[in-house]
Amino acid sequence: MVALATRSYGPRMKTFYSAWNIAAAIPKAIGCALLLFSAGAAAQLEKPSIKFSQGWLFQATQAQFPLAVEKGYWKAEGLEVTVDRGSGSATSIQRVISGTHDIAYSDVGTIVKWNAENPGKELMMFYVAEDGFPLVAVSLKSRGIVKPKDLEGRKLGAPSFDGGRQMFPAFAKANSIDQSRISWVTMDANLREQMLAKGDVDAITGFITSAIPTLNGLGVKTADLNVLKYDDHNLDGFGNAVFATRDFVEKNPRTVTAFVKGLNRAMKDVIAEPKAAIAAIKGRDPLINADLETDRLRLYVRELLLTPNVRANGLSSIDARKLERQIASVLDAFAIKGSMSVASIYTERFLPPRAERMPPPFKD
Repeated sequence: MVALATRSYGPRMKTFYSAWNIAAAIPKAIGCALLLFSAGAAAQLEKPSIKFSQGWLFQATQAQFPLAVEKGYWKAEGLEVTVDRGSGSATSIQRVISGTHDIAYSDVGTIVKWNAENPGKELMMFYVAEDGFPLVAVSLKSRGIVKPKDLEGRKLGAPSFDGGRQMFPAFAKANSIDQSRISWVTMDANLREQMLAKGDVDAITGFITSAIPTLNGLGVKTADLNVLKYDDHNLDGFGNAVFATRDFVEKNPRTVTAFVKGLNRAMKDVIAEPKAAIAAIKGRDPLINADLETDRLRLYVRELLLTPNVRANGLSSIDARKLERQIASVLDAFAIKGSMSVASIYTERFLPPRAERMPPPFKD
């Protein structure tokens, strides 16, 4: 039977099977090529395996990091990245300084303060993800806190490593708040909003993208909150940035470049594909409320990512004068003598071309 079929349909059958074999081999060939490319890229990196610390919990504002892992963006650059949850800006800095993590995420103001107070142990930022300023003090309307001075004589709550608390002295100085008249209550990050909702504290500090959606999830309506945005009250700046020690950056330029390239792709996906971003954090923390995180992501993109500057110039296209003002306000608030240049704390050296950093439309 086989011989008969071959005599009758031999040329056509050979052509068919040849085409079928080629088609079947294409996916394998592509896979092998990608593996070879990744292996080749990894061989060129100074440190092909690194540990990264988020600035906060697995929430929508940190979705770009697990998303970069899920989509293989770092792996495509030959880089293996372990992503760990964070618990505040100061913790992220300590993890990098101690060497438990290579790269981390923290608010810019806290990084400025660290560099000013720790000469010889400076950090270097190389991707400013949040062009907007996220810091806020939030209270229930029933407490009657409508302006910064109203915080005097009140109990404020926040984790000790919280960026809003770390930068509160700068906010206080900019608004003539007597800090001696404020009592701080320290709690774990997961309890901050709960304690405000229960009335255990009068106000909390934090990021607008953390406090408001979490309070909404506890049943507190935004209409029942008073939100004092730091940048509405004489203190402006940038939000979170990716950083490492200056020594790490200088010794591992190809590794940093690969990290930034993969992260930049994920940042654009957070804007263009919100559902994928939420799925990525749910993969790390199955207990998250997807609806709440979707609301948080919407707030994150609108308030902190898609600023007029980013729309015009691309992600991590910083306004140097804005950073200079932020540096000056931090040094002044903490009575730190001396000066600090933008170039000493931030570099554009590792950024992809501007065209690759232009944000996509936000699919709200």
